[in-house]
Amino acid sequence: MKALFLSLLLTPVLLCGPAAHAQEAAAPTPGFDCRLAKKAVEQWICANPELMQADQRLNEIYRTAQAKPDGDTVLVVLRTSQLRWLRQRNRCDSQDCVAQAYAQRTAELQASNRRVQVLNGAVFVPVFSRTLDQVNDTRAVHGIPLRRAQPTAFQVELYIDPQDARPWSSGGPGARIACWPPDRREGYASRFSYQARSWGDAFRPIERDGRKGYILLRFVLGKDLPLNEDIFCSVALTEWLLDQPSQLHLVEAAR
Repeated sequence: MKALFLSLLLTPVLLCGPAAHAQEAAAPTPGFDCRLAKKAVEQWICANPELMQADQRLNEIYRTAQAKPDGDTVLVVLRTSQLRWLRQRNRCDSQDCVAQAYAQRTAELQASNRRVQVLNGAVFVPVFSRTLDQVNDTRAVHGIPLRRAQPTAFQVELYIDPQDARPWSSGGPGARIACWPPDRREGYASRFSYQARSWGDAFRPIERDGRKGYILLRFVLGKDLPLNEDIFCSVALTEWLLDQPSQLHLVEAAR
């Protein structure tokens, strides 16, 4: 069964993060169809390669922001602020104004994506913990048990040794999670299942009681997985190089 979990977790997939965008054509592409552009601002963007590139870059950064494991409330705020920015951009009366709007919004989202979430104060009682002596590219942790009667959010946290801090310029390492009932049988349809993946740029940097790490993934029992069911989950780290011991935790989180 462990081999099956690892095989499914590490099956190659089409990523939605920066690794996927590296394969796109070099020519900039805005986030809307230029054939349907009616607003003056949209027409300016489609006629100006620099503005098209700015729009493409902003869309990439916004997708990363949407993938952050920050919870539903933060996601609603993000979407609302993006719609407000679009309305402000559409009021521009010159291409210089449009360029400035993109530069400002891009800087705002980049700063938000890099923000370190401080989790000090609350008593730290993980649902599951595992010390990883070393991670050379790939490491999977199996058999994480879960069961709840009420909707509950969880987040996967990884704390690494400062000596292993290797900042990535784009993309970064990956994390995947897969969950099934413990009685799942190979070749038979499962009553339920859940799989999700994320990548370095989408991790949320965190600090808890002086330790630095990342929230890798987030999921909710009662939304992504059923309530009142025994659940086993497996987490896989991919493309990591950690020479020192690190700590992997599953933690209940605010929704």
